[in-house]
Amino acid sequence: MDVQEIVTTEGVEQGLIELLVECVNDGASVGFLPPLKKVEAISYWHHVEDELIKGERRLFVAMEGDKVVGVVQLALCQKANGIHRAEIEKLMVLPQQRGKGWGRALMATAEKAAVKLGRSLLVLDTRKGDVASRLYSAMGFQFAGEIPEFAISSTGALDATLLFYKQLK
Repeated sequence: MDVQEIVTTEGVEQGLIELLVECVNDGASVGFLPPLKKVEAISYWHHVEDELIKGERRLFVAMEGDKVVGVVQLALCQKANGIHRAEIEKLMVLPQQRGKGWGRALMATAEKAAVKLGRSLLVLDTRKGDVASRLYSAMGFQFAGEIPEFAISSTGALDATLLFYKQLK
C-alpha cells in the first residue's frame, strides 16, 4: 500500500477532485451535499493547497499505481493553547476500494506524522452510524460524546456526529 504525505496537490489534483466528488455523491458526510459539482471540489482543493503552503494542514494520499484511492488530512491547531493537538479530517476512500485497508493505512500514516510534529492529542468527528467509527475505535480512539442534529444529510435529515480523541505517546 502506497500512502504518502504530499506538500502540494500539484500532480494529483485531478485525482483528489474525482475522489471528493465520488465520495460525496456516494453519501460521505465530509462537509458537502450531493450532487457535488466539480467546480466546488476544485475550489475546496485550492483552499486545502493554501493551508498546506501555510503549514496549517498536512495531506496524506493513498495511491494505487497512479490513481488516487484515498486521502486524509491532519489540521494542525494554530492556537497558542492548542499547539499540542491536531484534528483528523476528511478520511475518504473510493467506494470500490473500501475494505482493503486503505483507511487504516491513511490513519496510521497521519498519526505517525502527528507524533513527529510533536502533537500529543488527535481529535475527530464522524457521522453517527457510519462505518468509520468502528475503524477509529479499533485504532485506539476513545468515544467522547455525541452531538445531535449536527449536519444536514443528503435527504435533508439532521444527523448526529460522534466525537473521538486519541492521546499519542
